Amino acid sequence: MYHQDWLMRQIEMLSSYVFHILLGKADELTGDVHIDTKKETAGDGSGLGAKLTALVRAERFCEAENLLYAAVEEGEPEALTAGLRFYSDLNALPDETLARCNFPRDEILSGLQELCAACGYDLSVLDA
Repeated sequence: MYHQDWLMRQIEMLSSYVFHILLGKADELTGDVHIDTKKETAGDGSGLGAKLTALVRAERFCEAENLLYAAVEEGEPEALTAGLRFYSDLNALPDETLARCNFPRDEILSGLQELCAACGYDLSVLDA
């Protein structure tokens, strides 16, 4: 139980750090991330963020992560913000849901770190 709580806090802090310090998009460093999703949810809801949200609601986490990394590889500008929201949404889910979908919380943290690295943010200084 302690390990899961620690992981949840690490994910929240990392997401908040990236938004606030690197992207300048968080209102405060409380772990509550506020993303401008107008572009991602405008029109027919076909933006990356809307697709990831729909896949999370359908508990298709691996498919969502694959879509996210395809967007990163294609250089989609909203990939980082949509990805941060995706991992934040996963982190908010109960352990039972993550276990049922075979997506452990450790994978959320490593996915978040990999996303940041793929988008050019070296977070290794945070490991010190």
